[in-house]
Amino acid sequence: MKKLSIIITILTGTLLSPIAFANNAEAPKETLISLTDACTKMASEEQIDSIEKQQFVSDCVNAQLIEMGYQRQEAIAKTNLLKDNL
Repeated sequence: MKKLSIIITILTGTLLSPIAFANNAEAPKETLISLTDACTKMASEEQIDSIEKQQFVSDCVNAQLIEMGYQRQEAIAKTNLLKDNL
């Protein structure tokens, strides 16, 4: 149930933010931060091993980006997605 509410929150927030008009547009940093945070929380809830956590988060974020019409990210590094960098 928590996963569903997280995904709904992400999608609602993303749909209310500016949408990519062209296919494969680069996602805004705010979207990347939101998706990364949500996917990291899901990894914790699923008790993903720390070794596999980075790959899980990367796959999760990229799946959401593709569904939203954005380019996939080659590397998802949470350190590069700090809110201070916006």
